[in-house]
Amino acid sequence: MTAYPHTESTNRFKRLFNELNEAVVEFELVDGDPVIAQANAAFVDTFGDGTESLSGSSLNDLIVPADRREEAKQFDKQTAAGESNAAVVERVTANGRRQFVYRSVPIETAHAFAIYTDVTAELRRKRHLDVLQRVLRHNLRNDVNVIAGQAEKIAALADDEEIQAAAASITETANGLARLSEEAKTVQRVLGESPTLEPTDITAIIDQVVTACSKEFPAATVTTDCPTALLVAADASLRILVESLIDNAIRHNTATTPAVTVTARVVDDATAELLIADNGPGIPVTERDVVTGEQDITPLHHGSGLGLWLVRWITDRYGADLSIETPDNGGTTVRIGFDRALGGR
Repeated sequence: MTAYPHTESTNRFKRLFNELNEAVVEFELVDGDPVIAQANAAFVDTFGDGTESLSGSSLNDLIVPADRREEAKQFDKQTAAGESNAAVVERVTANGRRQFVYRSVPIETAHAFAIYTDVTAELRRKRHLDVLQRVLRHNLRNDVNVIAGQAEKIAALADDEEIQAAAASITETANGLARLSEEAKTVQRVLGESPTLEPTDITAIIDQVVTACSKEFPAATVTTDCPTALLVAADASLRILVESLIDNAIRHNTATTPAVTVTARVVDDATAELLIADNGPGIPVTERDVVTGEQDITPLHHGSGLGLWLVRWITDRYGADLSIETPDNGGTTVRIGFDRALGGR
């Protein structure tokens, strides 16, 4: 490793400090109050008015709203104790109150750096999307129920077979929209949680899901080939993943007798594998490539539903490998490679 003179190291640090796009400030605690020692250009642009130097100013007086002073005091106490801070905070800027990811790092007694990353737009966009999703799901669910109910009345009252067939088609489409709404709700819940991976018995989950699907789809044949128990690194979303795969393999299967084989097996000391194979028409190449990331999403190529997307997103959270194959003899095989849990069977 090359050893740089102290002055050169200091100059390199100052250059980095001043050129960072995030607002960074160095401060010292004086009688418990953070006093600015120096601030980079991004901090001055964000929080200063450009008329005078910020050095020597109270950091809290400059940027902390009156209703957040107690919160700031707690951060200062942690800094005085030599502890780091990390939180989403609201601070006063030259353009009004905004929200930041705040991180402080003590460098010596009563002396620290603080970094402020503006996330106002991201948080506002998230809130707007949350409201939009709730309104859309609520309205969609209510309207779909009305459509399905009216279609069933038409089918019951009509004598014409063509009208009955049209009503049945409306009912089927409405039910599909209802499922899409529920899938969107599941996606929002799953993606809104931070995964905590722990040893999870995939065999037990497969058994539970297969039992439920056999009751929902009595005309289908579902067989399993799994060890007594197999632990993988996962969380509660593993059941959603298995449900989505088996449901998709049966629901979109056009064979006279839909058949699905679910296999879980050990690959090596570090890896376990889940395979879902069916005798259906096969997932279209364009949809398969979009979900697996081999093709970009476009208005023409985006997938027909959220089930496979949910599988992709859950596997990404697990760091698992996902592949979708169409064997020469037909059908589809979805293959997922999991990390085996420590001490797993």
